[in-house]
Amino acid sequence: MEKFDMMKKLFSSSVCAAMVALAALPVLADGTTTDKDQIARLESMLNQQAARLEQLQEQLVASSGQDDDTARVEAMKQQIREVLSEQEFRESLMPSMMQAGYDKGFFIKSSDDKFKMKFNGRLMFRWTHYATQRSNRYLTPRLQRNDRTGFDMQELRLTFSGHAYTPDLTYEFQIEGDQNGANFAPEEAWVDYRFSDAFHVQAGLLKLASLRQSMTSSSALQFCHRTMAENVFTFDRGIGVRFWGRLFDKRVDWYIEAVNSFNGVGNRTITNDQASPTGTSMDSNPALLFHIVWHALGEKPGDDLKCEGDIEKLSYPALDLGFHYGFNEDEGDTATTRLPFPLPRRPLGVGGYGLTNTNGMQINQFGFETAFKYMGFSATGEYVVRLLDPRRAGRRPFTPWWMMTRQGDTVTMHGAYMQLGYMLPIPGLENKLEAVGRVGGISVLANGQEGSWEYGAGLNYYIDGHNVKLQTDVVKIYEAPISSASGSMANVNDDALVWRVQLQVKF
Repeated sequence: MEKFDMMKKLFSSSVCAAMVALAALPVLADGTTTDKDQIARLESMLNQQAARLEQLQEQLVASSGQDDDTARVEAMKQQIREVLSEQEFRESLMPSMMQAGYDKGFFIKSSDDKFKMKFNGRLMFRWTHYATQRSNRYLTPRLQRNDRTGFDMQELRLTFSGHAYTPDLTYEFQIEGDQNGANFAPEEAWVDYRFSDAFHVQAGLLKLASLRQSMTSSSALQFCHRTMAENVFTFDRGIGVRFWGRLFDKRVDWYIEAVNSFNGVGNRTITNDQASPTGTSMDSNPALLFHIVWHALGEKPGDDLKCEGDIEKLSYPALDLGFHYGFNEDEGDTATTRLPFPLPRRPLGVGGYGLTNTNGMQINQFGFETAFKYMGFSATGEYVVRLLDPRRAGRRPFTPWWMMTRQGDTVTMHGAYMQLGYMLPIPGLENKLEAVGRVGGISVLANGQEGSWEYGAGLNYYIDGHNVKLQTDVVKIYEAPISSASGSMANVNDDALVWRVQLQVKF
């Protein structure tokens, strides 16, 4: 419109000039002084103005037509917007197309972002040398044990995750192969609905929110495996429901879980009546867990301390403080938590451990945790206390703990560890090499008392962060309280010196 108004003004000015020139011609022609040159000049000006008038008129007509075209185009665009705003018509006109790519995992998703699936894989290949005492009189049969050396496919895991129908409904399925890389079994399988950042509901086969190191992915550890104390006090996995969220600008994470039992991934509600001596593979008492973590320091709460080791060399300090509480009254679960108990001391030697289950026991467990990172230095520590109360001491069906120890009162177990790491400032390898060390122990205050210690040191080479890394560690365990193939503890009561070298690749 501004262009149109300006052209109107130019057109008016030109018309006025032409009229003045026309009016002057008769005066000059009838004057006493005839100036042919001046008349010719005025006639030339008149012709120029006439040509200019014709040009402006053409531009005016063209501009008016262009404005009409612009108005028609805008009207058409508005109509198209209104039509495309109808979802049913839009989907029929432009059906959803699949997209694929890589973003911390291979993915496929629909163009409308309603569905997404991401695929990740992880492989851990380990060489282990296990040196132990030749005899262990608490094993049956009492045979001589030789050192062990060899290779293991420590972990072969496939993970499928993503969302369905809405980004608020997420899922994850993990399956893991056995030592031969075959016979895959579920490790985790859950769906999660996000009502808000502060409140989610999750259901399925869950990795339970017990110890901090238990909740840390096995691919993000500083040692080849978790601590001896974690092997004793973890609640591992369970089938049930979780309520969780992130509060106060994501500074506080909270979890409340109710599952069939701790360490129980195979419990079913309806089973054959002969499935277990108590007539069922699962009692009617759910196991309960509460866990809370305060991200006291750090610029990325929840992410700064997600992995062990400060390979990013944070320029600011990051600090987590946490607490967990677990409760279970086991009245006949088939899959239960394994409990180390001290064997009676004998005149010719020390006691040692035996293993039993939690049937007939009430468990109350409290844990305190902390983690810190800054400028390549990292520290993680936990302390756990477990109270064991034999609820069926002296009455049928007898609790196995009472039958083994003859102790019917409450028994306390303690466990703790401290783990340190530092990225070595070697020129050219500042973000590659990390030295690590840890010390841990447990004690069982029953039949007098029994305790175990663990010491370890190692070196990590981060080829591509935690995605591709080479680890080696040496761990000394005095009198193993529990057996664990992945934790390199072959037999209960072994005094073992373990050297491991492990390659991890994940994508």
